[in-house]
Amino acid sequence: MNPSRLVFILYLFLVISISHADEYKGIVIKVTDGDSIKVKTVTNKINKVRLLYIDAPEINQQYGKSSKIFLEKIILNQNIIINTEKNDRYGRQLGEVYLYTHDKRVFINAKMIKSGNAWVYITNRSNIYLLNLEEHARINKLGLWAHPPITEPWTFRKK
Repeated sequence: MNPSRLVFILYLFLVISISHADEYKGIVIKVTDGDSIKVKTVTNKINKVRLLYIDAPEINQQYGKSSKIFLEKIILNQNIIINTEKNDRYGRQLGEVYLYTHDKRVFINAKMIKSGNAWVYITNRSNIYLLNLEEHARINKLGLWAHPPITEPWTFRKK
């Protein structure tokens, strides 16, 4: 292959990859469950967002409603920032969700794990930082870890 053509193809790939990365502000108008929300952007567009890195109990699973309520108390009707690069197979944006208050920044995805309201998503089980947050919740019997045994969402969905 012609080297200049290869460089051009790599450049296009880089530009396309970067153009899909997105950061935007919005307000949470609905919490669907412990890892899915609807966000209204400043342009009044409604986006479905799946919190990246986490897997909360399904709504009809043990602790599913509690996980949803926990997330609602934190971010429903709050202004947030979403960082997203891609969509899942259902068309939802996969995003990192941040809540800013006057004095601090909260990474909501991590908070859901550390509080015991979600697991580290199965494909992220090699992430030491996230696994340490999950272990913290487990050791301190927080959230779903207060009532073991509980089935992981990925196992529950297979049934």
